[in-house]
Amino acid sequence: MQLPESDGLDVGRLSSVFSDTTNSYKFYWLLAILDSLRETGQTRFSMRDLSLRMVANVWYPLDYFKLSFGKQDGFKPIADFVSERITVDNGPTAPHLFDQLNTRLSPVDAEQLHRKVSALLRWVPYRFVRPFFAQETRGLPDDQVNKRIVELAGQTTKVPYRFVGSDIELNNNWVVYLQQHQAILRGFTLWHLVRFLQKNNPNVIGLTEKLEKPGVRVLNTANTFWKEYLKANPALTCVYSGQTITTANLSLDHFLPWSFVAHDQLWNIIPTPRAVNSAKNDWLPSVDLYFHAYTQQQFAGFQFHAQNGHDKLLEDYSLLFGQSLRSIQQQPFTWFLERLERAVLPQLQTAQNLGFSYPFIYKS
Repeated sequence: MQLPESDGLDVGRLSSVFSDTTNSYKFYWLLAILDSLRETGQTRFSMRDLSLRMVANVWYPLDYFKLSFGKQDGFKPIADFVSERITVDNGPTAPHLFDQLNTRLSPVDAEQLHRKVSALLRWVPYRFVRPFFAQETRGLPDDQVNKRIVELAGQTTKVPYRFVGSDIELNNNWVVYLQQHQAILRGFTLWHLVRFLQKNNPNVIGLTEKLEKPGVRVLNTANTFWKEYLKANPALTCVYSGQTITTANLSLDHFLPWSFVAHDQLWNIIPTPRAVNSAKNDWLPSVDLYFHAYTQQQFAGFQFHAQNGHDKLLEDYSLLFGQSLRSIQQQPFTWFLERLERAVLPQLQTAQNLGFSYPFIYKS
């Protein structure tokens, strides 16, 4: 992926910032700068605020989606600290996590969080611009590099920013470039971040959907699927609790948590009462207790809609099984069970390995 060229700017040096990246810090440093520029319109930012923005952005892939950043990355204990101190509001209209951290952390916790992040600030702001001074800093001992970069950055406007005490200040010619190409730069950074994450999460699906706060989910298809089925089968019960499901208490549960799969495909969605769905949250269900019942409910729902000619509702199954709807319809339950086992159980094990809680067992 290429960045747009610009007269007078060494864009090639900026492009090389993410070469041979072994941790995630530089990705989140640039995203923090882009966020600050977009939201404030200012060109001078405290490194403390930028570090807090880094934490706010990295919390979702690390804690909510439970991705691995590798053994060398130091963000995980910081994300855990945030989760221990506040309950993050992930609602569609909730304030950005950066604002939640600023307003909901106690002064003591805020200072402790800053101390945890300050270890990153010893290196990231300086090493981010080091490619612009590769020749001048070649061979310098590590303990001298930062000081030399501060000196060099203060002597030229060809580097994106200079250091002013505990702040950075963007150079005017770079401000124009960062503003003009904000979307491309963000896409460039996230593209490199996904490549980095793929190395540490080789079996995880939907990585591109797990970089930021989850958006509003549209469950119209799933609602239609199960409401139509419920009309014809009013004795439908919850696979977890055995409770009768009604139109009044109907809720839709992702058997594998949405925060792991990051999709709303029908083969992973089953009806539950709202209270049961709330209790399950993002836990992984007990395979021994619930997998067979989940598959029976899926099989029954699929056959109902197939028999009623609702082919458009069933495309997810055709994609999952790699067969036509007519072919799937003709298969017995044992075949359906075996195919879902192949598709779901390895994903459930991967989610468990990532740290999703297991097993969920409903208790009234």
